[in-house]
This record gives sequence, C-alpha cells and structure tokens, in this order.
Amino acid sequence: MTLTDGGEAAQGGGMFEAEGAGAGQEVVENPRMERLDWILSRSPFLAHPGRPVWVQCDYGDGKWVWDASVAGPRYDSEKCEMKSTEKCVTNGKPDNGYLHWRWQPAGCNLSALDPAEFLRALRGKHLAFVGDSTARNQAEALVCFLSTVSRPETAHRYEERLGRKFWRWVFPAPHNVNISTYWSPFLVRAEGKSEDYGMTQDTVFLDALTEPWTADVDGMDVMVISAGHWFPHPAVYYDDGVIAGAFSRPDVNETDIDGGFLGVYRRAMRRTLEYVSAKSSGGDKLVVVATIAPSHFDARYAWNHRDACSRPKPFEEGEAEVASSEAELRKVVVEEAAAAAVQSRRRGLRLEVLDVTRMASMRPDGHPGAYITKEAFAGRPVPETVMNDCLHWCAPGPVDSFNDILMQMVRASG
Repeated sequence: MTLTDGGEAAQGGGMFEAEGAGAGQEVVENPRMERLDWILSRSPFLAHPGRPVWVQCDYGDGKWVWDASVAGPRYDSEKCEMKSTEKCVTNGKPDNGYLHWRWQPAGCNLSALDPAEFLRALRGKHLAFVGDSTARNQAEALVCFLSTVSRPETAHRYEERLGRKFWRWVFPAPHNVNISTYWSPFLVRAEGKSEDYGMTQDTVFLDALTEPWTADVDGMDVMVISAGHWFPHPAVYYDDGVIAGAFSRPDVNETDIDGGFLGVYRRAMRRTLEYVSAKSSGGDKLVVVATIAPSHFDARYAWNHRDACSRPKPFEEGEAEVASSEAELRKVVVEEAAAAAVQSRRRGLRLEVLDVTRMASMRPDGHPGAYITKEAFAGRPVPETVMNDCLHWCAPGPVDSFNDILMQMVRASG
C-alpha cells in the first residue's frame, strides 16, 4: 500500500492502494547498457571534463548516524504550504527521533543545505520537479526550508481533483527564483487512475510526450525527475497509435508488454531524457534524475494496522535489503542516465543521478504512518485500524537529505 498523490490513498478498494513494485516481476536485461553501469555504480554524479575531483563522491553509499547536535526541526512545516499529511510534527508523531538522524556518506561529508546559499545559486532561475507525488514531496520540503530566509508567493496554474497537479512558488527579488511541481507519474501521457482515483487502471501512451511539463522544459534551468511508483499499476500501453501490450490486465485480450512494467519504465525514462535533450536550447541546464525511494509497509501487518508503519528508528546495516523490484527500477535510472549523458553533454546539459534508493530504504521511521492529520489522536492511543502513509516522507525528515545532495549538485554545476 502507498498513498497516492493528493493525500488520498487506496488499498483493496478503500482509500489506499499499493504503488510499490511487486515482487517476482520480469527483470529487463539490456546488454548494450551493461558497459555503462560502472559510470554511475560508484557515484551519483556523471563525470564531466573539468569538474573538480572533490565532487566525485558516492552520496548514495553511507549510513545514518545519530546527530545529538540537532536542536529541533530545520523548519516549521505548519507555516508552509505543503500536504498536511507530511506535517508530522504538527500532526503529533511522537517518536521525533526521526529528526536527529543525519546521512553520512562513506567517502566524504555531506553538509546540510544552506537556504540562503541555495537561493543565491539559483538566482534568476527556474527549478522544476517533474514526476509523481515523491517529486512533489521533495519540492514542498525544499520550498518550506527556503522560506525560512525568504517568503515565496504561491502561483497556482490548476489544482484539479488529484490536487497540486501544478504549483509554482516565486521567491521575490533579489532572488527571483521559481520552483515548480508538475504532476506526471508516467512522464508520458496517461489516462485513467492517474487522473481519476475512481478508476482501477491506466492507459499509457508511450510515444505521447504531451504532458504540461513538456511545454516548459526549455525554460527549466534545473529539472528534477522523480517517478517510478505508478509503473507497477495495471495498464494498457499504446505506442505509435497501436496497442503495444498490457501489464497486470487479465481482463483484456492483449499480450503482456515486452519487459513488463520495468520495460515500460525504461522506455518512458529513455524517451523523457531524449526529449529534454532535444528541446533544450543549450546553455547551462542541470537535469537530475532521482532513483526510487522505497516505501515501508511492514508485511507482517495489514496496510491499515497501527503497526504497519510504526518503527521508531532506522534499520541497522544489513537488517533490511532493497527489494529486487526497486533495485531494478534504480538500475533503469542509472543505465538510462549514463546513456543519455553522452548526447546531453554535447548540447550543454549536465545530467546527474540523485541516488536515494539505499539511503531511503533504511528509514522506515521517517514516514507519517498513522499521523496524517493535525494533532492526530490528540494524545489518545492509536486505534488498531488506521490510515497509514508509509510512502511519503515527513517534512522535516529524511527527505531533507535528498535536498542536501541536490544542493551539492547545484553547487558543482557552478
């Protein structure tokens, strides 16, 4: 089970439904890509001529360490416009130890994002987050932290039933920084559940790059792509005007899509990166592709059990492994980004991978869990049956470490 975007979620016909990749799915083998895997296997940064050696650090490899120097939350989410389900402090999440863990990379140090420095680095630029609700989660946490030094104005293009399909925050002069979110869970055009939670499946058009983000891509100075949780959903796929196959749709008389949902993810990611490269007019664009951040619904319990997401501390080293399906989703990002980097560099684009899969997999304590409403339970015991969010991240919380790494990428880009 995972929460869907907009705070609603689905499971077995209720409000909640699993978005995570199912176990036992076919793994996509792509021999032509294997030779490129090493480029990113040791570093979330793609090598660029002239880049200082000090930025070549594998921020995705490390451990969570207790930081006793943390005095409290980085920012007050109650003062920010973000999904209320992610305001864990306001919602009364009692085990606030999740605020005191710091990500320590194995081969270097990772400093906390400095809001003033971040705004200076992006002065006069547009930062866009494109993808599913994990993209929005990261964007809202970043905007809230930045608002501690400059209060942004909020511009809404449209906000339909899904909620927050497009938001833009404008940080006024002297910063003149725009930060936007674009709801596009498949990156390509889709109809069905991703637009209407009352439906049970999606129709995905693999060759239709007509999402709202595509019209604005040339004006994005920094683009963060974060998608993956919707691809294991039941769907029928079209390519070049004809049905290319289906996934998890026994009700339709169509063959299974080649490569399963992992093959679809690869196609969508490849075409997205090709489109971004082709439609960017050059200059100094930074494109960041995030790997999947796993959810943490404890398989020992039903999705709506109070202990499905109640662990109060991170996993220890070796205590939990990344699921095979999530490891394969990560591998797709690593490989496709490495392949795209060659062409992108010729067009003046810098392409990086924000590798959060392992670090996120170790933080079951960092989700809202049952605390998804303001002052949830008001000190009363948590009932046995509750709504749970074990996909999105508390803000402040582990998601801030994703933005700490993003700051390093922005800084390295000059």
